[in-house]
Amino acid sequence: FPAKVPVLLALGTEGIAVGMATRILPHNLIELLEAQVACLKGKPYQLYPDFPTGGLLDVSEYNDGNGKVLARARMDVKDPKRIVIREVPFGSTTESLIASIEDAAKKGKLKIATISDYTAENVEIEIHLARGIKSSDTVDALYAFTDCESSISTSMMVIKDNRPHIMSVTDVIKHNADRLVEVLTAELKIEQGHLRDRLHAKTLEQIFIENRVYK
Repeated sequence: FPAKVPVLLALGTEGIAVGMATRILPHNLIELLEAQVACLKGKPYQLYPDFPTGGLLDVSEYNDGNGKVLARARMDVKDPKRIVIREVPFGSTTESLIASIEDAAKKGKLKIATISDYTAENVEIEIHLARGIKSSDTVDALYAFTDCESSISTSMMVIKDNRPHIMSVTDVIKHNADRLVEVLTAELKIEQGHLRDRLHAKTLEQIFIENRVYK
């Protein structure tokens, strides 16, 4: 990762300690770079989580990293007798998702005939519905009773100055931007010192030649 990218936000992390817990969701790398540039220019920006598994996301209660999000699987319901899951929500796998659907069916929450996993490079979980059941009527049940929908609480508890702090996404971006400016300023000062030394050496060389000190 480039030095100007907050890796904490790019990768996300979670952990728990006595009386404290943190859960930071991953964010899109390009969006982080754009936010970093906007912060340095003093322009407004907004950042929301982005998951490699895809899916749908409700960020209305994200609260800049200290709220919650609602993650949902992406479903294809074009066929009235079949539902195809194309993307799984964050925190789920195809195996756990299928297991939750089968469990809901056993409890009578869903009425399905078969479920097949054709996942290869892309996710493809095919659910054939029971006779007389339409896909449009089953989608809400899948979201309500299976892992097709999950609520994820977020808490941006980080270590800053050797102490735990609750920060926001905006705080992390600003801290990283300020740190970047400090690093670049230090590098420029070092380069300035090298250039000053070169100028001093060239000045001595000029005096040496012009005044024929070598004689």
